[in-house]
Amino acid sequence: MTSKITVNKPNSFLLLNGDEAVARGAVEANIKVATAYPGTPSTEILETLSQAAKTLNFYAEWSVNEIVSTEIAAGASMTGARAIVSMKHVGLNVASDAIMTLAYTGVESGLVIVVCDDPALHSSQNEQDTRYFAVHSKLPLLDAGNPQEALNMAKEAFQISENLHIPIILRLTTRVAHGKAKVQIGNFQKLERNISFDKNGSRWVMVPANAIRQHRVLEEKLTEAKQLSENSPFNKIEDNNSEIGIIGSGVGYYYARSVLDTKKFSWLKLGFIHPFPSELVKLFASKVKQLVIIEELRPYIEENIQRLKLDITGKAALGLSEIGEYTPDKIRGAFAKLGLAEKASVSSVLDLQPRSPNLCPGCTHRAFYYALNSVNQHVTCDSSKCIGCGTCEKVCSFEKEHVSNFARSRIRVVRVNETDKGAVTCHVCPDAPCVVSCNSGALSKSIKTGIISVDENKCVGCGLCVKACLYGAVFLDSNKKKVFICDTCQGDPVCVKNCPKYALTLVGRANDKIVAGDIGCYSLGFLPPLNTVQSCLCMGSGISQAAGMAHAGVNGKVFAVLGDSTFFHAGMPGLLNVVYNRVNVCVIILDNRIVAMTGHQPTPASGRTAMSDDAKIVSIQEIVKSVGIDKILTVDPYDVKATVEAIREVLTYDGPCVIVSQRSCPLLIERGIPCEVTEKCGSCGLCITNFGCPAITKTSAGRVEIDSTLCSGCGVCVNICPHKAILRRKIQ
Repeated sequence: MTSKITVNKPNSFLLLNGDEAVARGAVEANIKVATAYPGTPSTEILETLSQAAKTLNFYAEWSVNEIVSTEIAAGASMTGARAIVSMKHVGLNVASDAIMTLAYTGVESGLVIVVCDDPALHSSQNEQDTRYFAVHSKLPLLDAGNPQEALNMAKEAFQISENLHIPIILRLTTRVAHGKAKVQIGNFQKLERNISFDKNGSRWVMVPANAIRQHRVLEEKLTEAKQLSENSPFNKIEDNNSEIGIIGSGVGYYYARSVLDTKKFSWLKLGFIHPFPSELVKLFASKVKQLVIIEELRPYIEENIQRLKLDITGKAALGLSEIGEYTPDKIRGAFAKLGLAEKASVSSVLDLQPRSPNLCPGCTHRAFYYALNSVNQHVTCDSSKCIGCGTCEKVCSFEKEHVSNFARSRIRVVRVNETDKGAVTCHVCPDAPCVVSCNSGALSKSIKTGIISVDENKCVGCGLCVKACLYGAVFLDSNKKKVFICDTCQGDPVCVKNCPKYALTLVGRANDKIVAGDIGCYSLGFLPPLNTVQSCLCMGSGISQAAGMAHAGVNGKVFAVLGDSTFFHAGMPGLLNVVYNRVNVCVIILDNRIVAMTGHQPTPASGRTAMSDDAKIVSIQEIVKSVGIDKILTVDPYDVKATVEAIREVLTYDGPCVIVSQRSCPLLIERGIPCEVTEKCGSCGLCITNFGCPAITKTSAGRVEIDSTLCSGCGVCVNICPHKAILRRKIQ
């Protein structure tokens, strides 16, 4: 695939977003190696580079995680080849172990570490400010405020890195990374490099004796870097003989210029932000009477200027928060508070239907979560539909006792008045108070299905369970003096099939199991109606969190869920740990054959590389087996029934086990034949209230419909509809 960044027309213009501009700057600098792990908002850097790699003769790869990608880029730079590694801010946490020591070892050729922060958490689990990491790691940092700066800084960063022999951090934020602008491109540099490795161990081996010496060297390099920042073309004063001077960095600086009359203020744009150019700031401060600071997220510039004993107007006075990203309206409002700008006009609010995040139609994760919720099922009644006819009682008593007698039925109709009616039966309570109350041990709860069973040989008819039931769903046979409870007819209840008004539905129970989640599309499983995932900390954490819960002594099997890419990224150590410590955890690996959440990048299991070359297909099952997992089940999540049985099977297995849910992301494959709702539909709502596919909606008239333009044709709804009212459309 040809990339637009391969255009060789110096001084011409391209429409690029910030990520693409970084990629262009890197190829102009004649990089030889580019690495990354996908993560919005940084993903497009490596995507763009991978499309240009073969044309421009350099190497690009999606690594399995950020620290691996950093180490590969570091290794390349140690041989004299220029290298770039890109990641989002939370990926920097993963890579930090390598980066902190890489500051000590230094590099031979230019190494640029691009980090994209995500103010306002558009696609992240926290907000971070990489400028503080630069201070922590003692590495110089450039802060881009628009795509043109992103290109220029990326290109210059390689030269700075080589001058100082240490890595350089280039920071972008989401608006810079994804915002497009007209960018002037430059020449492709032609560098003749002797690629070899200096085997001087005292330079590269960071044992304490070497590290303490290299730390001193790093401090000397930072002194040099400070001089560079004081004279950097990325730090520019615009003196308009104003009493008010505005200091800014990143996109906030350009927002300020867009909402103010620029000639009425003096300006200091800071781009080479660490080491902090304090002398330049003092020079600027001497020209004005008031300093106003604009920066997101944290008060990095403010704190540095405060150390210079200069008075400033910062976030507090401006009313700007450390939470979330800036917008032109926020900046205008902040200056309006100081009387420096007119208040923003109140924009009209569009009355639009709110759209919450959701798993795509046909998503394999939704199908698996539905199956997980369907392990423990019970019959529920929609009282608005129930007419109190008693059909459910009749068919139940006939099915179970071969008589038509409501007193022998395991479901009972409650008639409060002429309009308020409903049916009650066992709710399969997670804590099962009826079982707890039974002194004779006659009642037991199935680990696999949750169904309450009665051992008539042990039941003494004391009725304690009847009193303990919160729903009045445990019944005492007055003749036998034994209790009886609904068993859902082994998952195919006759009452549901025969209800004339479709008031009864067999539903699963969401949120009845502990499910530790992870980072990926499947994180959305915490949303209704699935309500399945209960934690999400960081990449690969779900397995270890589940292990901690199990060690703490929670009841039953604990589940951990993660995707295939996350498994390769950070899941394997956690899995090895639960094997080593034999923890009663079931790890669910949702293998949709791709890094779906960030744009369908390949994984080690996909059989191709970032440069579209064929690659060895790495088997998740083989890895799982190799670390010591004895029980491994592979399921097709679209086969809900088989998936439910697999989950039930592991519930009784003592020890660590793995279920691999394996089916390609529906966005990667051709759509199937769309489904439609037939006249059999009684609007029981199961497909909407429990399954939640966005292609299935209910009209104002209460009728269920499937939008054929959204339907992926997965057919899961066909299989779960209790009344067989959903079918695939007939092809004309």
